[in-house]
Order: sequence, then structure tokens, then C-alpha cells
Amino acid sequence: MKKIIIDTLGGDSFDNIMQGTVMAAQVNPDIGFILIGERGRIWPHLMAGAITSRCEIIECVESISNDEPPTVVKNRSNSSIHIGLKMLKEGCDHTKEHEYIAFISAGSTGAVLAGAVLMIGRIPGVLRPALCPLLPSPDPKKRTMIIDVGANMDCKPEYLLGFAKMGSVYMKSIGVKNPRIGLVNVGTEDKKGNELTTATFALLKESDLNFVGNMEANDAFTGKFDVIVCDGFVGNILLKGAEGAFKLLGTKLRETLTSSFKAKIGAVLVKKKFENMRKELGADTVGGSIFIGTKKPVVKAHGSSSPFAFYNAILTGINAGRSDLTKLLEKEFAEK
Repeated sequence: MKKIIIDTLGGDSFDNIMQGTVMAAQVNPDIGFILIGERGRIWPHLMAGAITSRCEIIECVESISNDEPPTVVKNRSNSSIHIGLKMLKEGCDHTKEHEYIAFISAGSTGAVLAGAVLMIGRIPGVLRPALCPLLPSPDPKKRTMIIDVGANMDCKPEYLLGFAKMGSVYMKSIGVKNPRIGLVNVGTEDKKGNELTTATFALLKESDLNFVGNMEANDAFTGKFDVIVCDGFVGNILLKGAEGAFKLLGTKLRETLTSSFKAKIGAVLVKKKFENMRKELGADTVGGSIFIGTKKPVVKAHGSSSPFAFYNAILTGINAGRSDLTKLLEKEFAEK
């Protein structure tokens, strides 16, 4: 059986993590779950969700805080992040009957990413792993990847070329036949940008990727691109700016729909449509970001994840494991 490993000690809300885990287990009956944390707190949730038969608990009470140096993870052998990453690296249990396919954590971003590189290691040929969430697009059945959103603040052109390759492989693994690659820039003209973007543009143009050109930030959610490439500094600002804009939109819609008696009547009529839009555009739908480029899938969930957000982070890990994403990436970088 394929199993995923979940750090229950990371994040702001243990209950949200467990509720999301139960949801994911109930809709994925072929997947086993290994939960790292306090047995006395975990077990009642598993009982309530009737999923005890597919779950294993690894007793652990030690977590790594956001205030600690990320590299401490390598030597903190009793911490939940270290335990989870070590198990993922080993790949299976002693019986060889259960394969560990992904690790999910809402804990310290620095510790998760540092641990993934130091303990799991990079796929040969990958210069820098990257964080790559999937963003909503006009078509509710499709998503747009942005890579990187914070793992690599200072980049070289060859790093961004690697991001584009990894993003293309990932999108192909979820059904996009010929992913359209866009480079985040201050204009769409070929010569626009700074030294990094102009040099990266040339590399992407020469590659065999489906590079369609520069992309201005206002096109990030239009569905014109399948993979949006940038360094982690730009990507993090773009992502958080979009999240803030969506929150403002939600606030203004609520104010409008409750501003008068007639508006409240209208709000009742469109309530379901409004809720569907909120779910589609909210950060919960993204859930978490896969740290692509390591030898096994590692997913970083938001520290403040709601149950639905953590559920989606788990699905990201399960889908990466099911599609053998690592093997697809290994093949891509071995051929170049």
C-alpha cells in the first residue's frame, strides 16, 4: 500500500490538521496514513473518522519552531519534521509492503525545505528545488502553476530554466499536454526586464519547452499560461499580493450584499454562487505547495491551514506520489 506521512505538530491548529487528514483519508481508501505526533490527541480523530485501519501513529512531542535556524532539522532526530523526512528517504517499512510516497507538514517552512534538501536530496541535474503552488484560473477545472514562490530568493538564469522544466513536467503529470510557459516580467516585449529576466528569456527561447514569452503580473490569473516562472522573491510577492486582493474582493462583496434590505434579499439568492466563488479563489484551494526537485515529494502546507486547505495539501502529495513525479523529473533531467 502507498502511504503518506503527515506531521501533526506543525501549524497553528492541530484540530484543523486532523480534520483535513480525516477528510483526505475518507476519499482516498487506497492510501495509508502515517501520523507523527501525540497518540492521545490523534487517536480520537481517527476513531471519529472511522479510518483507524489504514493509519499508523508515530509518537512524537517535539517540533521545530519558526524562530529556530532551519538547518537544525538535520540533527533534531526527535522532531516531527526530521522523523517524517527520514521515513520518506527510507521509502518503505521493514516489510517492504508499504511505500512512503510523500511528506506533508504545516510546520516551519525553513526547516521543511532545508530538511528536504539535506536529508532527501536533489534529483540529479536539478540545480535548485522550488516551491510551486497551483493558482486558480477562469476555467474551474484548470490551474496555473507559479514557480518559485519563496524557496530561492536570489537566482541565476539557469535556475529559472530548471524551474520551467520542472513546472512543465509537473503539469504534464496532471494532464496538461503541452504546458505554456511564461516568464514574469514588467512587460511582454522580448527585451524587457532586468539582467536576470533578459538572460532567462534567451535560455527559455532556445529550449524545447513551449515558451510563449514574457508575462505581466496582471495576466497571472487569465489562464493564458500553464506555468509562470520567476525567482522566489518576485513569486512570493506576486502570490501574497493576489491573496490580499482576493480577501479585499471578498470583503467588498460581503459589504455590498449586506448594505440594504434589497441587497440582503439578493444575497440570499446568490449565496450558493458566492460560496462556490469563494472556495474557488480562496487560499484554501491552493492548500500547500509541493517542493519540487527533491528525490521524494515534500509538500509545505500553510501554517494557518483550515481543514479544507490541509486536505488539499494532502491531495497534492498523494497526486505527486501516484503519478511517479520523481521518476518523470529524473527522466527529464537525465536526458538534457
